[in-house]
Amino acid sequence: MQNAFVFVAAFMCLGAPAALVGQSGSGALQPTGHDYFNELRGANAFDHYGDEYVCFPDQDEGNFFIVARTADIEKMQAAAGGKSEAKSKWLGDDLLVEQPYYKGVASGTTLYEKVEKGSDEKWSVEFKAPLHGKKVYLINWITGRYRVQVFALDHSRTIPAYEGSGKCELIHPGSPPPR
Repeated sequence: MQNAFVFVAAFMCLGAPAALVGQSGSGALQPTGHDYFNELRGANAFDHYGDEYVCFPDQDEGNFFIVARTADIEKMQAAAGGKSEAKSKWLGDDLLVEQPYYKGVASGTTLYEKVEKGSDEKWSVEFKAPLHGKKVYLINWITGRYRVQVFALDHSRTIPAYEGSGKCELIHPGSPPPR
């Protein structure tokens, strides 16, 4: 009986760390992008007009990004009775604003232009450093699914050097953006 108790106690002690091993194999569960987002949302970090959608990649590495269309930002500001800072800041352009976060820390904001004037599903930005490239977002606003492609333009304008996908959701679903 005593041997059985020792065996169960040893099994529990040895089995517990194995159950905590994350996908990275580091020995502990790694926080997900959702975990970092929920921590920031709990601290009321997403209370700006530009905090419209949160997007999580399918391959979770602790990152997420916040996106908003400047047209939606202007509508929300007008509905709230405030003057539209977006109009003066972005000169009334219809842009996609992206704020990436990695492990809960924000990095620089990027503005994407519409690829086609009549559609708000394809957005792109071209950059010169660290290499000459182009990043394109294809977003289905109905389902929230997105695909991102990064092109190394010095190598190929048609074959992406990187492709990823994921899902976006409203940050404040109780007050969806005006349409």
